[in-house]
Amino acid sequence: MNEGNSNVRLSWRTSAVAVCTALTLATAGAATARTGPADRAGAPHRTDRAAPPGGRTFVARTATAATETTLRLTLDATGPGGGTQKLSTADLERISALLGVPVGKPGRSSDAAAPTAAPATAAAAARQPAAKKGPATLRCDKNPSWSDARGTLSARFNCHHSTINWGYRISAKLRAVITGKVTEQGVSWWSNGRRKPRNAGHVVGKSYHFHGTLKPVRHGDHVQFQDHMTFRVNIGGRTGTGSLAWAADVRAKK
Repeated sequence: MNEGNSNVRLSWRTSAVAVCTALTLATAGAATARTGPADRAGAPHRTDRAAPPGGRTFVARTATAATETTLRLTLDATGPGGGTQKLSTADLERISALLGVPVGKPGRSSDAAAPTAAPATAAAAARQPAAKKGPATLRCDKNPSWSDARGTLSARFNCHHSTINWGYRISAKLRAVITGKVTEQGVSWWSNGRRKPRNAGHVVGKSYHFHGTLKPVRHGDHVQFQDHMTFRVNIGGRTGTGSLAWAADVRAKK
């Protein structure tokens, strides 16, 4: 199912920045680019880290050849028994393993370089220029996928029916700490800069294969699409809330 058309024409990158900004407002650590292993399409992906030692919110952003993914974990201030949840070195190591980036030790910075403050407002972040990266090519009847530590996105341009079929599955590592249902916003998408009806959202189990159809999509169309999910987590006895945002940028080709 789709929602009705919006009369407001928005840039997909502006919207994606706004989503990612909402995920990173609570961070006060540095963001350092790192090179990671290749995704399934063969191009390396980059992981940025931003995690304040001593804080309760931890964020990691990953970019592949076609996608950008942001995972945010905010631990509860109090535990199930009502006491304050203080993070130990072991807790931070578990969080680091989940994010795929170092988060440092209590009272110590996780980066050798001088820290850079996170944007104070969504508007400030939206004014920052997006990374210059062209769309990945999505060939007719091919089914590429792009994976990182958070999950795997697959997409297929069905040129015979003028559609893109997409699917997303949360990684086993992340599913292992999710304790309840996942609330999915529903994919928003743009074709050649024009906003299209949003796919329906879901409230489902963590093992669900999220999927949908974007249409119409024709040869040469530049298509961007993104989704946002929230869920409760338990990391080594530390409870909290997680959110996952991913965005993809492709060009449909026969």
